[in-house]
Amino acid sequence: MRKIYQYFRELGRLTPIAVVTTVLPILGSALLILLAEPLGNWLRENWEIGTPIYLLGILLFCGFALLPTNIVGVLAGWTFSFDLGIAVLITGIVGAASLSFLIHSRLVSDRLPHVLETHPKAKAIYRALVGQSVWRAALIISLLRLSPAMPFALTNFLMAAARVPMKSFVIGTFVGMLPRSSAVVFLGAGLSELTFDNQQNTWLFIFGVAATIIVVLVIGTISKHALERLCLPET
Repeated sequence: MRKIYQYFRELGRLTPIAVVTTVLPILGSALLILLAEPLGNWLRENWEIGTPIYLLGILLFCGFALLPTNIVGVLAGWTFSFDLGIAVLITGIVGAASLSFLIHSRLVSDRLPHVLETHPKAKAIYRALVGQSVWRAALIISLLRLSPAMPFALTNFLMAAARVPMKSFVIGTFVGMLPRSSAVVFLGAGLSELTFDNQQNTWLFIFGVAATIIVVLVIGTISKHALERLCLPET
């Protein structure tokens, strides 16, 4: 906790933005859980108009750091099934990330490089992001996205603050978010309902969450080692 506080403190004028992008999605997820059942039922019954409304919701709520991508992914799987759910979700996620990136690019200053001077690993990643080709930067961003330790909204903010190329950001976001998004949509598609009144459905959800966490952690561990091999030798 102390390290997190120190990190935010070092960001200086960027601290409010970093705090908002970290805290708001947590609060938004709690609200969405309460509304998931009626919202999901309406979207499922009116999927023709519900699909573009859901997509617009992801663009706005995830783009402005009001919701995390995992909860909306479960909702997408249950509402639209896996195939349509993952197509709509990943489209919305890339769009929301791009919107967030453009907004933060106009708000952030040039303080981030100075903050990273005291963090060798983060500094190495930053140098690899801004000093290499578009495709190498996209690879690094995709590896960052694969990590469960990197919240969606906070990563958007950090990439904007690092001034990474927009093309690299979009490609890296798509590649890195696809496995995690597929896992949560698959979890949602396996639910019979969005409530836990049914004991069988509750156990299915618990096992599904456990399996999803394991998959995400394994992918995240692999991506972490790959990121270290890719960036740390350049320090």
